[in-house]
Amino acid sequence: MAEDKFYKSFSEKSLTSYGAGRRSRIERHRLDLLQRFKKPPGAFYEIGPGHGTLGELAVAAGWQYTAIEASPLLQEVLKKKGLNVIPAWTPPMPMADAAADVVYADQVLEHMRGIDDARQFAAEALRSLKPGGMFFVVVPDYLKEREFFWDVDGGFEILHMERAIGLATGIKRDLLAAAAVFINIPGVDALSRYTRTEDLVFKIRKNLFETLTFVAKKPT
Repeated sequence: MAEDKFYKSFSEKSLTSYGAGRRSRIERHRLDLLQRFKKPPGAFYEIGPGHGTLGELAVAAGWQYTAIEASPLLQEVLKKKGLNVIPAWTPPMPMADAAADVVYADQVLEHMRGIDDARQFAAEALRSLKPGGMFFVVVPDYLKEREFFWDVDGGFEILHMERAIGLATGIKRDLLAAAAVFINIPGVDALSRYTRTEDLVFKIRKNLFETLTFVAKKPT
């Protein structure tokens, strides 16, 4: 199946030392951002944890961390790192009612099949969280995503929204966004194929990828 091939490819990918360092810095920043509003200890559930970079940081910070992961290949990667794993597709979420202090979803919500699944995803997070618990969501900053999140956030209090490229926000983010215009002008893809720099162009685009981060609270 194409899905199995995707997970196999993803599980086997290794970052360069620069890429790994950048990923770690971004994950640390996001964990610090979460912890402005909610401190450990507590039950921390991450949906779609990838290779578990954030999970390792969360455990070190004192959270009782559990990964929710559908892929058997990635489950093994996470278990080898000593992380707790629940095999499951979401939605629905496998946690009991009011069991979680944090539900964390980094670039998961935009993969829902449609608005109904996205609303169910948010509703499941609300059900699973304790009163005062945090729903931490990162999505790509496509033009539609800001309105998309407001359409599915029923029941949550939005505490914070951050627009970023990597760790850059504000004027730094705006300057990087301006630079991203040049790497996306018509003809760049054709030129990269001709000069065999497709991988370089992909990496530049990846590093200039914009995201929106939401910190949302279940009302007490």
